[in-house]
Amino acid sequence: TINWKMKRISIIISLLYHCSVKSHAFFPTTTPPLLDVPVFSLSTLGDDDDTSPSTAGKSRSTMNILTYASPISIKPYRMWSISLYKGTLSHENFAREKRGVLQMLRPEHAYCKGTKAAGEEAEAQAGELIRMLGGSSGMDVDKRALCAELGYAWEKLLPEEEEGEVEWPHVLPSCVYYLKLELVGDLIDCGSHEVALCKVVSMISDGEIQNSADELGSLSTRKLRELSIISELGRVIPLETCA
Repeated sequence: TINWKMKRISIIISLLYHCSVKSHAFFPTTTPPLLDVPVFSLSTLGDDDDTSPSTAGKSRSTMNILTYASPISIKPYRMWSISLYKGTLSHENFAREKRGVLQMLRPEHAYCKGTKAAGEEAEAQAGELIRMLGGSSGMDVDKRALCAELGYAWEKLLPEEEEGEVEWPHVLPSCVYYLKLELVGDLIDCGSHEVALCKVVSMISDGEIQNSADELGSLSTRKLRELSIISELGRVIPLETCA
């Protein structure tokens, strides 16, 4: 009968569907998901009491490249988490001072479009600023001096009379946002990194942010990969490797 034929067709369709679902295979992998996230730099204060020969005449304040950063709460005050690689000067400074300025970078920082004091364009290759901040240690080089050479001389975020009693580190010019962060509690040991849960003391823009769409112009890890500045594993690619 027609009803029996329809039932048979329905059963066959059902069996085909379940077979197709069961045929989908899942495989274990050691490759992490390739994420597209904003690129930040954390600015931290140096130790004024450090008089070791290796740091003589150099700035112990430093900046790095940081992509492990995320807002985690808004009440009773805004909270962010940041992850710091152990054994770095940024980690050492933040653990000691318990504060720093998180800077949201622009694409111009990847293209190294900074200007020197005289106003002429800084002679630098694309990616040079990012490679220096993320691929070298403040224990070995003076990042403040190198940033100035690339056209990004560090600046005070606020005039001293507005800063208050607490000293904050200098910042990189032309960032989308500056978040002044203070550590809440202790650093959390996560193996290669330590995670800091931070209170947002204040948020400051560079004065050009008109609406939320402007923030979409921030630098991303996808852009750094497209420019061959970082690898798919998130590591800085040396210039000689790109040549």
